[in-house]
Amino acid sequence: MNWRKSAYLSYASLRGYRFPTILSACLREYERSVNRETVTRALRQLLQHCGSAVPHYAELFEETGVRRIEEADPRACLQRLPILTKEIIRTNFSRLQSKDLPRRKWHLNTSGGSTGEPVRLVQDAEYDDRSAAIGLFYNSLLGCEVGQPVVRLWGSERDLEGGTKSRKARFFNWLTNTSWMNAFLMSPERMLGFIQTLNQLRPRLIVAYAQAAYELAQFAERERVSVAPQRAVLTSAGTLYPFMRGKIASVFGCEVYNLYGSREVSDIACELPGLNGLWVAPWGNFVEIVDDAGRPVPPGTEGNIVVTCLTNYAMPLLRYWIGDRGSLLPDDTVAGHPGTQALQHVSGRSVDVFRTRDETLVDGEYFTHLLYFRPWVRKFQVVQKAREHVLFKCVRANGGPARRELDDIAAKARLVMGADCRVDFEFPRDLPPQPSGKYRYTISEL
Repeated sequence: MNWRKSAYLSYASLRGYRFPTILSACLREYERSVNRETVTRALRQLLQHCGSAVPHYAELFEETGVRRIEEADPRACLQRLPILTKEIIRTNFSRLQSKDLPRRKWHLNTSGGSTGEPVRLVQDAEYDDRSAAIGLFYNSLLGCEVGQPVVRLWGSERDLEGGTKSRKARFFNWLTNTSWMNAFLMSPERMLGFIQTLNQLRPRLIVAYAQAAYELAQFAERERVSVAPQRAVLTSAGTLYPFMRGKIASVFGCEVYNLYGSREVSDIACELPGLNGLWVAPWGNFVEIVDDAGRPVPPGTEGNIVVTCLTNYAMPLLRYWIGDRGSLLPDDTVAGHPGTQALQHVSGRSVDVFRTRDETLVDGEYFTHLLYFRPWVRKFQVVQKAREHVLFKCVRANGGPARRELDDIAAKARLVMGADCRVDFEFPRDLPPQPSGKYRYTISEL
């Protein structure tokens, strides 16, 4: 064990944090016996707590006939419950809190708010410890142990300031060998400095906003700045499109993995070496895919992602409509871990799915493919303004497009949106990210 890992885990234990113990248990169970029973046990314990200690759920259990949870299949019990939306959380904020909250160490958090007004949440110390352990667990399976050098190319002001500026945070960053690069400040001069840092440190892992890693890779390629081969890149906080993954992998000379999570429920799933899809850590969350009416869909079918957080007993979130779309692999396809879950893919926000006049759903990724391999496109965004109106915003590079290229893009857009669809093009000087630092390639304004 490296001295930083030993010192960090000892310090954390002395301060009363449980994540070192949880991390060790997760690693042992992953190697030996994690399976369907792991998920069943966690779900049953959570449902029993909700039925006895959370007024909102106790009432729902009575209304839906959820009884004798200790004997029933907790998955079947869960699916009897309605979907939990942000509006329900706002309306029932107090009744969603556990009656034993005064005895818990808890704090307030909020959702990211990328689709509207953020929602307040109560999260407790157990949730924090398990979230930290699962994050370190994923890093470990990607070849980065605690204390080995990590570079974080991150952008949220709250995370960045809270993560780097206080005396305690600076101590933790030194102890964990973590360096931070601000994804909100990516001028050419700063990006050149970022690359120099990566070349000097050769970190075990680069943890980055997907868009920020892509922008840095584009800059290095465009400016012909040499990047030493890196060990691994872990992207998050945005959809990792295939063209982004390819560019990052090519420039950084390493594998690129994707992590899916949110403020509301922490890390949900992660790509891991040797496993298909994004593996859902069964100690953290349980995932369902449902249609627009909230009904479960078969494995392999795309739908809306709903998440049950298994770790936050202070304010449990059961079947939480997170706002993203994706699909699950069949449970028996997760090699070595039967009965655990893996997301086949995550396709982005539900507001990134376009709808035709007859309510056919068109994945926004279709439109990103229309702009591949076009040297004049430096950055783009596709917006559905109305059922029969799509707007392509393109920041130009290397001159402008030929008319025939625009006609080709428009024709292919109409193939899926309908022959009468209006297709417009705008050419702004830039397309800034959202205030959170995330960037959306496709947006539906319906």
